[in-house]
Amino acid sequence: MVLRNVIKVNEEKPLFQLFFLKDDEDQSVEIEEVEEIDFREIKNRLKQGESVFITRKRKQKFNTTLVAKEGATDTWYFTHI
Repeated sequence: MVLRNVIKVNEEKPLFQLFFLKDDEDQSVEIEEVEEIDFREIKNRLKQGESVFITRKRKQKFNTTLVAKEGATDTWYFTHI
Protein backbone atom coordinates (compact mmCIF):
# COMPACT_ATOMS: atom_id res chain seq x y z
CA MET A 1 0.00 0.00 0.00
CA VAL A 2 1.40 3.37 -1.00
CA LEU A 3 -0.12 6.69 0.03
CA ARG A 4 1.33 9.63 -1.80
CA ASN A 5 0.54 13.29 -1.24
CA VAL A 6 2.23 15.94 -3.37
CA ILE A 7 1.60 19.65 -2.81
CA LYS A 8 2.88 22.18 -5.31
CA VAL A 9 3.08 25.91 -4.69
CA ASN A 10 2.45 27.78 -7.92
CA GLU A 11 4.37 30.99 -8.46
CA GLU A 12 3.22 33.25 -11.27
CA LYS A 13 6.34 35.43 -11.47
CA PRO A 14 9.89 34.16 -11.16
CA LEU A 15 11.47 35.37 -7.96
CA PHE A 16 15.10 35.81 -7.13
CA GLN A 17 16.73 35.32 -3.76
CA LEU A 18 19.51 37.72 -2.87
CA PHE A 19 21.86 36.73 -0.06
CA PHE A 20 23.91 39.57 1.40
CA LEU A 21 26.79 38.22 3.47
CA LYS A 22 27.94 40.96 5.81
CA ASP A 23 31.50 41.31 7.03
CA ASP A 24 30.69 41.96 10.69
CA GLU A 25 31.43 40.18 13.98
CA ASP A 26 28.35 37.97 13.69
CA GLN A 27 28.86 37.28 9.97
CA SER A 28 25.21 38.24 9.42
CA VAL A 29 23.24 37.14 6.38
CA GLU A 30 20.37 39.16 4.95
CA ILE A 31 18.02 37.45 2.49
CA GLU A 32 15.70 39.32 0.14
CA GLU A 33 13.19 37.86 -2.31
CA VAL A 34 12.62 40.14 -5.28
CA GLU A 35 11.00 40.05 -8.71
CA GLU A 36 13.69 42.28 -10.24
CA ILE A 37 17.32 42.69 -9.27
CA ASP A 38 18.45 46.21 -8.41
CA PHE A 39 22.06 46.22 -9.60
CA ARG A 40 22.72 49.63 -8.03
CA GLU A 41 22.00 48.11 -4.63
CA ILE A 42 24.22 45.13 -5.46
CA LYS A 43 27.04 47.49 -6.43
CA ASN A 44 26.62 49.52 -3.22
CA ARG A 45 26.64 46.39 -1.08
CA LEU A 46 29.83 45.20 -2.77
CA LYS A 47 31.47 48.59 -2.15
CA GLN A 48 30.59 48.21 1.55
CA GLY A 49 32.56 44.95 1.65
CA GLU A 50 29.61 42.57 1.62
CA SER A 51 29.46 39.42 -0.46
CA VAL A 52 26.42 38.87 -2.65
CA PHE A 53 24.91 35.57 -3.79
CA ILE A 54 22.04 35.61 -6.29
CA THR A 55 19.88 32.61 -7.10
CA ARG A 56 16.54 31.92 -8.71
CA LYS A 57 13.82 30.92 -6.27
CA ARG A 58 12.48 27.57 -7.32
CA LYS A 59 8.95 26.33 -6.96
CA GLN A 60 8.45 24.63 -3.64
CA LYS A 61 7.41 21.01 -3.80
CA PHE A 62 6.40 19.08 -0.72
CA ASN A 63 6.42 15.34 -1.18
CA THR A 64 5.29 12.95 1.53
CA THR A 65 5.22 9.22 1.01
CA LEU A 66 4.01 6.45 3.33
CA VAL A 67 4.78 2.86 2.46
CA ALA A 68 3.37 -0.10 4.44
CA LYS A 69 5.58 -3.15 4.86
CA GLU A 70 4.47 -6.32 3.17
CA GLY A 71 2.81 -8.71 5.59
CA ALA A 72 2.06 -5.99 8.16
CA THR A 73 -1.02 -7.12 10.05
CA ASP A 74 -1.25 -4.58 12.88
CA THR A 75 -3.28 -1.44 12.33
CA TRP A 76 -1.35 1.73 13.00
CA TYR A 77 -2.01 5.43 12.73
CA PHE A 78 -0.44 8.80 13.45
CA THR A 79 -1.67 10.65 16.51
CA HIS A 80 0.12 13.89 15.53
CA ILE A 81 1.15 15.37 12.26
